[in-house]
Amino acid sequence: MRYGRLTVRLILVVFLWFVAVAHGQDLAALQASQDLSGLQQSFTADINALNSRNLSAAVASIDDHLVLFGIFSPFPIAGKDAFRTAVQDYFENYEHAVITPIDPEYKAMGATGVAWGNFRLATRHKSGPQEYADGRYMLTYTRINGKWHAISMHYSLLKPLVK
Repeated sequence: MRYGRLTVRLILVVFLWFVAVAHGQDLAALQASQDLSGLQQSFTADINALNSRNLSAAVASIDDHLVLFGIFSPFPIAGKDAFRTAVQDYFENYEHAVITPIDPEYKAMGATGVAWGNFRLATRHKSGPQEYADGRYMLTYTRINGKWHAISMHYSLLKPLVK
């Protein structure tokens, strides 16, 4: 009888331990899913802001210490104010510019997130022909107070613009 109760208690302890571990894994998976969802939303909002030519929205999630390499300038652009100026120049030079991400991918690791993939760029300089290019991008984000902020961006064209 004594061994029976001890066995039941041991089985109960082991069962509860497994339930706690599984519950902890479920919570971790849920948190990772929410992090990834927030990262995807931030990336999509950043691209939509550029495509809609909304300067204030385009700089809203940019960290003050952002570093950008790529299509805006042959030199690195550092800081939120420099990014704002580059985007404003971009809007002024193009009558039309749309970035379309192709098969975007995301990875969230704690307070760091990365969005990467290829894109199609359709542009028209003021009084110029429509041009298309394919490229690749990688954006790095950090989560501060529950919100994703871009800290690094890299855009590069895969081939020259085709008219």
